[in-house]
Amino acid sequence: MKLGGIVQKKYLILMLLFLAQILNFIDKTAINFAIIPISKELNLPTEQVGLVLSSFFLSYAIMQLVGGYLADRFGMKKVLSGAIFLWSAATILTGTARSYISLVSSRFLVGVGEGAFPASTQVAIVDNFQKEVRARAKSVISAGASVGFMFGSIVVTLLIASFDWRLMFIILGVIGVALAFVLWFLLKSEEKKVDHSAAASKSIDKAAIKKLLKNPLIWKLMLAAMFTNIVFWGLQSWLPSYWVKVKNMDMVSMGLYSSVPYILGFISFLVSGWVLDKFLAGYEKYMFIGGAFFSALFIYLMFNTESIAIAFTYLSLSNVFLNAMNITVFVLPLKKIAEESVGTATGIINTGGQIGSVLTPTIVGYLITAFHQNYNAAFMFLVASSLVVMVVGMTIQSGKKESNSAAIE
Repeated sequence: MKLGGIVQKKYLILMLLFLAQILNFIDKTAINFAIIPISKELNLPTEQVGLVLSSFFLSYAIMQLVGGYLADRFGMKKVLSGAIFLWSAATILTGTARSYISLVSSRFLVGVGEGAFPASTQVAIVDNFQKEVRARAKSVISAGASVGFMFGSIVVTLLIASFDWRLMFIILGVIGVALAFVLWFLLKSEEKKVDHSAAASKSIDKAAIKKLLKNPLIWKLMLAAMFTNIVFWGLQSWLPSYWVKVKNMDMVSMGLYSSVPYILGFISFLVSGWVLDKFLAGYEKYMFIGGAFFSALFIYLMFNTESIAIAFTYLSLSNVFLNAMNITVFVLPLKKIAEESVGTATGIINTGGQIGSVLTPTIVGYLITAFHQNYNAAFMFLVASSLVVMVVGMTIQSGKKESNSAAIE
């Protein structure tokens, strides 16, 4: 009976993390669609639009290492519930923004909240699942991103079309605050008993962090994460504007079309996790190499076709392989880094990786401006970034030698 209860609780936690991930990515995608009416209402030039989009990633990057440490020290419940509450409250503030400064400030706060989220999910996986199935557990949570984007593109565009962008943000924020409270109470029984006197006296283990930073795999994953984020957020941040301004799509049809790639994306996350567990344990580099090559290929084909339907087909295929790249970055720490350091290691990788997320919206915005609203140069920048991930994948050693050489035991 106890065993059955433990198993049920384990999968309840996984399902709650999956739902939280869905909301996380609905919130993330909302600004990419809303920025179109926002820029008109607040008279934002292209450069300021890029900075608004980048402000989220700046705080998101700053919080990665801090979030990883907090997750290792205090566990999932406090970090996860607090993170969701903060980003949801800040999402409500985004709906009340009346100026460029207030918009940037609210997006910065959303990034602070969401920045603590990824590492806490990694800690939860380590606490509840054996190494042999962690890639599959991670794939379930990661699949929530595709579901969030899929429903987000539909829900967000319908809310904007039916009401306005302000009410859309407020509605999403209220839902998030409610979920934070539900998670707080449902996860109460899962919280580990902590010696608070010991926790109070515990400080960041600088020696442990230094040892992690000596691991060549950590640096390669940081680089891979950075360029994967460049590709991912370059597409997410600017594709809505591309479809409307270049392809002359209306908001609702663009939202419906945009949901299609995430259906395949949902499946690709689950399949990638299964393949990594069953067939590529110790040889995850091949997921990097193949995913990066085909992602670059299909992005190139996407912006070189005149047909909207074919363009979205290529985007869908690119998304499949981009997801394979993304999940590999975060499965490797789950399997190759000592369990007590997984949150910190994930934070370090994400800290480096988010450099790409911070810079990309602004870089793409300047490229579009420099080439007189021609998006081709921006898309080629994303193609080149995907190929960098392929090269990084080639440098990762197969088997267990590299990954275990400097892990903290």
